[in-house]
Amino acid sequence: MAYRDSLEDKLKLYVKRATHLNRAFIFVASLFYLICLLSYSFFSMPVSPKLSLYMYAFIILSGVFGYGVAFFVKRKMFPVNPHRDPYWSYTATRRYFWSFVVLSFPFFMSFIFYIFAGHLSSLTLGFIITVLGLVLFRPDEGDLSGSTP
Repeated sequence: MAYRDSLEDKLKLYVKRATHLNRAFIFVASLFYLICLLSYSFFSMPVSPKLSLYMYAFIILSGVFGYGVAFFVKRKMFPVNPHRDPYWSYTATRRYFWSFVVLSFPFFMSFIFYIFAGHLSSLTLGFIITVLGLVLFRPDEGDLSGSTP
């Protein structure tokens, strides 16, 4: 019975740490966005409307792809069963990490475009899509099944 209590405590602690990982991704994206806002006067350049539309479409499509991958990971690869998988924390961390990375892809691509062209509205779109995805797919208690084997 002591093992069961310690496993439940480990599961709760793990979800807390996974939530910290999620918040770290949100914090880093917000920090980069704030730095870009402060440096906008140095990077702003005229961008053709056609290139802007292409970039918007690319950011939205990468967001749809990221949401699709994160939804697939959340529905098909969770919950992780700590009773069957001896490396359950590694498995869950890997799945969380890569879904967070894929969800951050729209902001990363818009950040690269911002560095080269200084287009703030595409950066804002990528930031909103990324942060919304990270908030929607944050870790929760149901991702780890603490039921008996």
